[in-house]
Amino acid sequence: MRAKAATGNRTFTEVARRSQIAQCAAEAIAELGYADASMAEIARRAGIAKSVVSYHFADKAELMREVFRTALEVYEAFMKPRMATEVSASAQLQAFLTGTAAYAVAHPALHTAVIQIALNATTSDGTPLVATLPLRAPEPAVEDILLKGQQDGEFRDFDVAVVAGVVRSAVTHDMAMRQRADPDTDLTAYAEELVRLFDLGIRQQPGRKSSKENSQP
Repeated sequence: MRAKAATGNRTFTEVARRSQIAQCAAEAIAELGYADASMAEIARRAGIAKSVVSYHFADKAELMREVFRTALEVYEAFMKPRMATEVSASAQLQAFLTGTAAYAVAHPALHTAVIQIALNATTSDGTPLVATLPLRAPEPAVEDILLKGQQDGEFRDFDVAVVAGVVRSAVTHDMAMRQRADPDTDLTAYAEELVRLFDLGIRQQPGRKSSKENSQP
């Protein structure tokens, strides 16, 4: 009798095979780009027949969902302890920036593959695949960090949605494209420059009151 995996009714062997295929898919996407990462190429990298890939995944969209799920799971585990040790908003933002850079160095294929999937993958009806995925991020979210900084008087007044979007773009799309174009890019130095940039841009200036302070009687 085969032992059943914790996920659904799949055996541990099936879960391991799916994980292997997802990792090979991520590597193919990161190296070749989404369009050229065919099911046949992914099977070749995994050392299995294309029919085996099709046995585990109904189509490329389902495989991409697994790659995305795997990447988010790895990222969450990587970032959670880094974020949990910081208290102030500025320290949390720094941990997010430098931690994401460290993740990109440790897991370059997953980092790049997620961006490629988000930009290119669609379902059979043409819907962007990313729109069908249950997205999550390590807590606290970037918006929560920025709001905390404003409420605590660390950060100046600004549109949180706009700044959060810029922060995410800098450490996802831009960082992944730099890494793909030049694998020797010093992402640690890049993240440290981002820390300085955002610190100068959003920190409360001495002598100026935050909106929280201004609202107090």
